[in-house]
Amino acid sequence: MTRILVVDDLRDITETMELLFETLGHDTKVAADGQQAVEAALAFEPEIMFMDLDMPVLNGYEAARAVRASALARQPFLVALTASTGVAVEVATRAVGFDFYLRKPADTNALLALVADLSTRTRQTP
Repeated sequence: MTRILVVDDLRDITETMELLFETLGHDTKVAADGQQAVEAALAFEPEIMFMDLDMPVLNGYEAARAVRASALARQPFLVALTASTGVAVEVATRAVGFDFYLRKPADTNALLALVADLSTRTRQTP
């Protein structure tokens, strides 16, 4: 069982992903903005975080920086899941600490394959 945090201000997305991952036996929590994401990460200590970039309060970039700067015992894999596209977005996500970048709408098989792979790995800190 993997601890997964899904962060998006669109409730349909968080509910769908939560249902998908919980059906597969993963412990899944959701957050609706970047500030909630940081708070949930500190309390829940997820192994994987799927996070939108364009959100209220703190955007995904700010939330990723905060998570990476936190005193978590084990840093999660951060996956940008966003409708934003382009090389500049991919470069910017890497610069703030995201490990992966997926475009919305994400292919379910790609999500499942990524979770299966990451569930067997430990994130190496840079």
